[in-house]
Amino acid sequence: MGEGLAEEDDGQRGRKVFFLYPHSVFNEDLLVELLSNEYEIYCLSDHVSAAKLAAVYPGSIFFVNIDAELRESQWEAWIRRLLSTPAAVPPQIGILTYNPDPDLARKYLMDVGIPCGFIQLKLGLAEGKAIILKTLFANEARGRRRYVRARCPDPRKASFNMTIRDTHVTGDVLDISVVGMCFRCDTAVRLVQDERLEDVQLRLRGTLCRVSGTFVGAQGGSAGRNVLMFRSPQPDDVRAKIHRFIYLSLQEEMGEIVRGLLA
Repeated sequence: MGEGLAEEDDGQRGRKVFFLYPHSVFNEDLLVELLSNEYEIYCLSDHVSAAKLAAVYPGSIFFVNIDAELRESQWEAWIRRLLSTPAAVPPQIGILTYNPDPDLARKYLMDVGIPCGFIQLKLGLAEGKAIILKTLFANEARGRRRYVRARCPDPRKASFNMTIRDTHVTGDVLDISVVGMCFRCDTAVRLVQDERLEDVQLRLRGTLCRVSGTFVGAQGGSAGRNVLMFRSPQPDDVRAKIHRFIYLSLQEEMGEIVRGLLA
């Protein structure tokens, strides 16, 4: 079903993708595109923590907005330091900027040696998105993972209700991807292998969406961790709601990790 943030089998999970000081006009549009392509993405607003994360998550990809926060010479020094991070797999860096100077691009691509491109946003959002998607594909950012999953440790942020054989059932969503979820019922209920569950109403961080699917058994044989595989294809609006929940959940969990690194 995907992978949670703390499950670190990088060959399976692929690479984390960080956007450092993302441009506001580019952010939302790009976010939707990358989520729909099942990339595990995060936005960062602190270059100090970004450097620490490069050491924690080897091989991560960083797209850096060099128009923000630091002078260009400072960004060059910061990027050179990041590229020299001691790790089994070095971080991969791309640059996002509105600066069209070809000499600047040549410096970062040829002299500094960034591997993930110098993306000039003046070329347009569509072209910028296309370059980023090609870069992530070329760097196998998805790994062998097909879908990103988020864990849901707080029942107030992810719950469900549905009817099973005329019995109203409520419970918690334990983790979720766009293809399925692991759930726990509030009360004992008999679930039948391959049973179709219709009109499952999810509340994800206050957002309501309806799914249906097939109960396929207990996750890892563990009682109380039931797996529902969603019916496919899902409506676009449902996929978008689940993707956004996943992004917000992973972003929140990454924020906690960053606070721990900076403590």
